[in-house]
Amino acid sequence: MDKKSLTDDLKRLRAPQDFFPEELPEPTPLEELTEEELAPFPGGVLPEVLEAFLKPFSERLGVRYDVPAMTALGLASGLLAGRYKVKPDPLNPAWGEGTNLWVAIIAPTGTKKSAVLNTLAEPLYELEQAFHEEFEAKRRIWELEREAWKAKKPEERGPEPEEPKPWRVVVEDTTKEALVRVLQVNRGLVAVFDELKGLFASWQRVDRAADRAFWLKAYSGGYHREDRMSRETSPLREPALAVVGFVQPGPFRQIVLKALEEGEEADGLLQRFILVQGGLTAWPEERPKVESQAYHAYQVFMKALWREPQAPPVALTFDPEAQKLWYEWEDEVERELRNEDLPEAWRGYLGKRLGVTARLAGVLSVLWGEKGVISEDSLLRAISLVEWAEAHAKRVWRRARIGDVSTLTRVASKLLERARQGGLPKEITARWLAKQGFAGVETSREASKVLSALEREGWLLRVPNPRTATWALNPRLLTKAQA
Repeated sequence: MDKKSLTDDLKRLRAPQDFFPEELPEPTPLEELTEEELAPFPGGVLPEVLEAFLKPFSERLGVRYDVPAMTALGLASGLLAGRYKVKPDPLNPAWGEGTNLWVAIIAPTGTKKSAVLNTLAEPLYELEQAFHEEFEAKRRIWELEREAWKAKKPEERGPEPEEPKPWRVVVEDTTKEALVRVLQVNRGLVAVFDELKGLFASWQRVDRAADRAFWLKAYSGGYHREDRMSRETSPLREPALAVVGFVQPGPFRQIVLKALEEGEEADGLLQRFILVQGGLTAWPEERPKVESQAYHAYQVFMKALWREPQAPPVALTFDPEAQKLWYEWEDEVERELRNEDLPEAWRGYLGKRLGVTARLAGVLSVLWGEKGVISEDSLLRAISLVEWAEAHAKRVWRRARIGDVSTLTRVASKLLERARQGGLPKEITARWLAKQGFAGVETSREASKVLSALEREGWLLRVPNPRTATWALNPRLLTKAQA
C-alpha cells in the first residue's frame, strides 16, 4: 500500500460517522443500568479441606462464598504470623513480607457476620483456652519451684526457675501497651473484630497517633521499643499482627473519605486492607447441609497451622518458575503505577499490590503444604486473589465516595447531561472520561470498562479510530430526551 492510499484511509476512518436511525440499537432505560456483577471467589485457591466446609457453610447461611473464604484466609494468616517471612526477590535480599493479612468485610446488618466470624474463629478460641489452661498449670508448678529455690541458701540455689510463657493466638479489645507485651512473647497474632468501626475510630483520634503508628508497624514488621519510667522494657522485633473484622457500609464510608484526604489519614493504612463486599445470596428452597466431618476437618486443619514462635521465622522463596512469573507480575504492576491518570489514593492501594501478592503467596504455600519454596501454582493463586480483591476494593471505595448507585447509571446520566448542554465531544475516549472523574471513574482502565459496558447497553456506538478506542453517544438518546 502506497503512502497516499494509507493517508486517505486514515482520513476516512477519522471522519465523523453517519448513523442511520434504523441501524441504531435501542438503549437500555437509565433506571435499568446496573453495576457489573462481582466475580466469584476464585476456585481452587483454598485447599480442599477448607473448601469442603466453607462452601456448604456459606450456602447454608445464604451469604456470598467470598465472605467465609476470606475470613478463614485472614484467620489462617494470623496463625502463621511471625512464623514465616516471604523473600520474593533474590536481587533485593533486604525485602521481606510477613504472612499476616488485614481483611475487612464490608457488610450491612443482617448479613450473618457474627455467625461467620464466631464459627470460623472457633478453632483459634479453642487454642486460646488450651494455652490458658496449660499456662496456669505450669505457673502453679513454677511458683512452687521458685519458693523452693528461694528457700535455699544463695550458694545452693543455682539458676532461678524460668517463668512460663503465656502463648496467645487471638486478641480483641486491647490497648497498644498490652498488645506490645503479648507480641513480645508470641511474635504473631490475629486481632478479631465483630465490628471494626471502633478500631478505625481510635486510629483517627489525635491522642492515639502513636497507636496508629504501632499498628502500621505491626503490619509491616520492624523494630519497636517503648521506654517507660515505671518498668523495664525489652525491644520488640518484627511484630506480625493479622486483622480480620467486619464493618458496616455507613461507618466505612466516613473511613474512606478520611483516607482520601490529605494529611495524617492518608498514610496508606486503609490501603493495607483486603476489602470484601459482603452480601446475601438467594435463599434456597431446600436447606443445604453442612457435614459435621467437614467442620471437624476444618478445625483440625486450622489448629495444626500454629507452632511455637521460639524458632526464627522460616524464609519462603520462589521456585524458578514462580520467580519468573513474579518478575512478569512485577513489570505489570510497576508499569500501571506509572500511569499519570491514577488518583493518588488508588496509587497508594496499587503500591501495596506486590507486597499483598507476596503475603498471599506465602500463606497459600503453607496451606497447600509446600515446604519453604513457593510454587508457581501458589503464586498464580495469589495473583488471581489480588485481581479478584481489586474489583471488590473499587466497588467498596466507589460506593463509599458516591453512594450505592450504579456507576453506569451515574456515568450515563452525566454523558446525557453534557450532550444536552452541548458539552459532549463527538468522540468519547477512556482518557477523556477519566479526566472528568464521573462517578469516581478516574483511570483510563476503569473508564474503558464503563464505556464498553455502555456500548453493550446501547448507549454508545463504537467509532472507527486506528489510534484508540472511541465511542459516540447513541443519537436515539437525545431524540427521546427532546421528545
